[in-house]
Amino acid sequence: MLKGILYNSNVSVKFLLSLFVIFVSFLFFYVVGIVVVQVGFGVDIIHHPEVLQDVSLPQTIKVLKFFQLIQSLGLFVIPPFAIAFLMYQSVKGFLRFNKIHSNYYVLLTIVAILSFIPFTNLLSYLNSFLKLPDFMKGIEEWMRASEENASTLTVYFLKADNVITLFYNIILIAAIPAIGEELLFRGLLQRLFTEWTQKIHLSIWIAAILFSAIHFQFYGFIPRLFLGLVFGYLLEYTGSIWIPIIGHFTNNLTGVIIGYFLPNENIVNNTTTSLSISAIIYAILGGLVGIFCLWLIIRKTNRVL
Repeated sequence: MLKGILYNSNVSVKFLLSLFVIFVSFLFFYVVGIVVVQVGFGVDIIHHPEVLQDVSLPQTIKVLKFFQLIQSLGLFVIPPFAIAFLMYQSVKGFLRFNKIHSNYYVLLTIVAILSFIPFTNLLSYLNSFLKLPDFMKGIEEWMRASEENASTLTVYFLKADNVITLFYNIILIAAIPAIGEELLFRGLLQRLFTEWTQKIHLSIWIAAILFSAIHFQFYGFIPRLFLGLVFGYLLEYTGSIWIPIIGHFTNNLTGVIIGYFLPNENIVNNTTTSLSISAIIYAILGGLVGIFCLWLIIRKTNRVL
């Protein structure tokens, strides 16, 4: 029987298997996505991939959103369950789908994440000043061009003309990434890194770095790293994957809701050319409130990592 077959395996074997399962799952869903787009959407992206370059076209956004849905399932959601099935006697136990011991954790997590929004905007602003050496000028230009393209695509993704599209965006942009990314980076990788290093703090940092890096948005690396650390510590202190999922969902949902009411604003990558004194004050106060909420959670759990 395959369930738990690798429970006693070396951690290096578990890592290699994890990478293999993630790759195979992503490749399978990617191929399925191409087939569905070719047949269902009637878009020939195999022979004419350039049709997806004009993001101002509604049909292009529909196809790209579908691809994001398929890739999120194949890369983030499915692999953790498959790997947990092979590595542990209980999938629920491995991924820590444990009961939330107190609604107090949920409330404080939501308040903390909302409070951190102006603080992460400040981090995004500071991150935008990243400057590479002159000999890496070409790389820097490519990074900035990639960031601009991602920002433009995000604005089009968040636009919603009706409630049905808004609900779809909540599922696609807020819910599925929150569940999938937390399962992969916190539920799976953070646990494997802890098993490997025997150091919880180091494992949280490694998982958070990978979480930020995989987005390939270099000028948003620091704020995503910060959020990854917050989610990682929330998991370790509360012992339930539901808490970082709720926090992640809250952060994503805020962008979706604001994007619905302010469709021309770039909420996700807020890298403005200047920052007012009042915005800096709000950012600092928000950061302090968020940290205080995290401290209250840590204090109530009474755990020492």
